[in-house]
Order: sequence, then C-alpha cells, then structure tokens
Amino acid sequence: MLFQRFAKPALAIVSSLLLLSACGGGSDVIDTRGSIAVSDTTGKAAIVWGAINQNIANDEARANCGGGDCTVILQFGQCGALSADATLRIYAAAEGDSPTSAQLAADNSCAAKGGQACVAPPDLHARCN
Repeated sequence: MLFQRFAKPALAIVSSLLLLSACGGGSDVIDTRGSIAVSDTTGKAAIVWGAINQNIANDEARANCGGGDCTVILQFGQCGALSADATLRIYAAAEGDSPTSAQLAADNSCAAKGGQACVAPPDLHARCN
C-alpha cells in the first residue's frame, strides 16, 4: 500500500528529469542579456548586464537612465560599451567579445559620428554578460 502511494509521484519526478535532460534542460549555462539606454534631453545613460532576458534588460536600462525619454541604443549578448563626447553631445554604443573590444568599437563609432574626445562616461565602463 505504501509503495502504491509513492509510486506515481516518484514516476512523475523521474519522467520530468529524463525529459529535462533529453531537451537540454538543467544545463548550468545561462544566456544573459544586456542593454544600454540614453536620454537625449539629459545626456544621462545606463548600462544593464546579466538580465535573464532582453525585455528585462531593456526595461531596467530605461528605468535607470535618468530621463523620461530614455531610448535603448544597444542590446547585447556578449559585452557592451558606451562612448561619448560630452562637449559635442555625441554618443555611440557597440558590442564586442571582450570589454576592451566593445569599448574600442564604441569609441570608433563615436569618432565616426564626429566626436573629438570619445571616451566611456564615468561609472559606465564596458560590461559583459
């Protein structure tokens, strides 16, 4: 009688575990996402990394950007960086496979838009998922 009482729940658990392993579930690899948002009126920006999905990353970047008109300018899966020329109010964002490559790409993109002194804004260094 005791066996019958626990047989169905045990079978359900074993079946679920087998299904998870067959479908690739249970992996330790988590695909996280990042986002960079900028406010055109305030010039403030935010970078979010390590979010469990892109919508959350975008929402958090817009919420943390410090302006009512924050717009997502980059969604990234690897590393993301922002570069700005504060004097000319020119900015650019880029993705790379390392913080250094992402920042270099963002700096180059900012310069290509006419920026003279493109650098990462204070406290907004390149981040990786």
